[in-house]
Parts: sequence; structure tokens; C-alpha cells
Amino acid sequence: MTEELRTVIVYGRKCHIYKNKNIEKSNERLSVFYWGVGEESQDLVMTVVSYLRERLPNVTFCLAAYESINWNDDFSPWAAEPVFGKEGFGGKAECTQKWIVEHLIPYVEEKECKIARFLVGYSLAGLFGLWVYCSCNIFLGMVSCSGSLWYEGILNFVQRRVDTVDKDDIRYIYLSLGDKEERTKNRQMAVVKDNTKKVYALLCEHQENVQGILEWNHGGHFSEPDIRIAKGIYWILKNFDV
Repeated sequence: MTEELRTVIVYGRKCHIYKNKNIEKSNERLSVFYWGVGEESQDLVMTVVSYLRERLPNVTFCLAAYESINWNDDFSPWAAEPVFGKEGFGGKAECTQKWIVEHLIPYVEEKECKIARFLVGYSLAGLFGLWVYCSCNIFLGMVSCSGSLWYEGILNFVQRRVDTVDKDDIRYIYLSLGDKEERTKNRQMAVVKDNTKKVYALLCEHQENVQGILEWNHGGHFSEPDIRIAKGIYWILKNFDV
């Protein structure tokens, strides 16, 4: 399988791209997953690909994992003070989104025609996926696992933007959270469970064109992030109507 995963530099960022060998033979709409990861994440990507190939051997998809340059800056939608440690958030999500749209998407989809795009992210990258999904209408859905939905202002943002999401196509929303993640002494981060439930309600409930799920995993924030991501992508691939 290693020959199917390519590591390349796309306009200054390291990316790990997986495509099925039979993509060129498929006439179906291709599912492409854009996944924000940390540095040196090739093994993480391979674990997710292996999980999907084992369970969905005949499903065609593409996975484009792109490494962050500065995690707290790249995936934060607006600047914020530190909530743990001393490092704050630079609010450069718009720059990351611009890079995806202007450089990564054209690189990945250069030879493809029928495309269905999805965002994928864990923790702060899961927050970023939610923000991008609500900011532009070029993605059909997202996978946000253990997303940092405690981030100040995100609920108000989703409330303002939810009605602007395109209603002409079916949307797919996968949210998940560990059942121990709210158990923290940090008051801001302790709202993550309530906020995740509220985001799910805003995006998925009473929306005729949305298929969504909020899945609860066992454990805290750092329990099996690779498997949580794989389960989210698997859910979309199983439910996506080409």
C-alpha cells in the first residue's frame, strides 16, 4: 500500500496523498477528503488508510492530508488568548483555507472531473473544518472528531452562517467526542460537550438536506485519534450517495 501514498510539497506545505489505483476507471463521483494534520503524520495517515481499505476494499476515494506549519495559528478562525499553557491562537485559518482552495485542491483534483469534497480534522483541526464548512459552499460535508468546539465565539459563528449553507445538495456531517473530554478543570474547555451537541443541532436537526451523526467515543481527548478519524471517514463513505 505504501506505493499508493505519496508525500509531496504543495506550495510550501508537506502533504500525504492517497488515491485508489482504480480511480481512473471509476465513473462515479469521487469523494476527496482534505485532512489537516500535525507534523510528521505519515504513519497516522497510513493507519487511517489501512482501516478504510480493510473495511471498504471496493470503495473509491482520495485522501489528502496536509501538515500544519503552526497548529495553533493555522487552524484557529480568529485570534484568542491561551486556554492552557502560554501559547495563544493566531487566527490564521483564513490563510489556510485560501491555501487549500488556491493550491491544494487544484493539485489534487487536476485530473478528476466529478468531485465531492469533505473536510476532516481532529481537535483544533476539527474546529477549522467546521469553520471552513460554514464559510464557503465548496464542501459537501465534514468530519470533526473531538473538535475544539469550546473555542470562544464558534457557536455564534455557526448560528450566523448555518442558513447560508447551500441547500441544493445532500450534506454529510460527522461529529464525535470522547465521553470524558468534558471532565477538565479548565472552565472554557469544559463546555466542549454542550457546544458539540449545540453545533450538531444547528447543522443537522430540522435540515432536510443533511445526513448527520454525533457519535460518542470512550475515553478522553487523546484516546485513539487515528481510529476516531477513520470511523468518521468510513461513515461518510458508507452513507454518501454518488
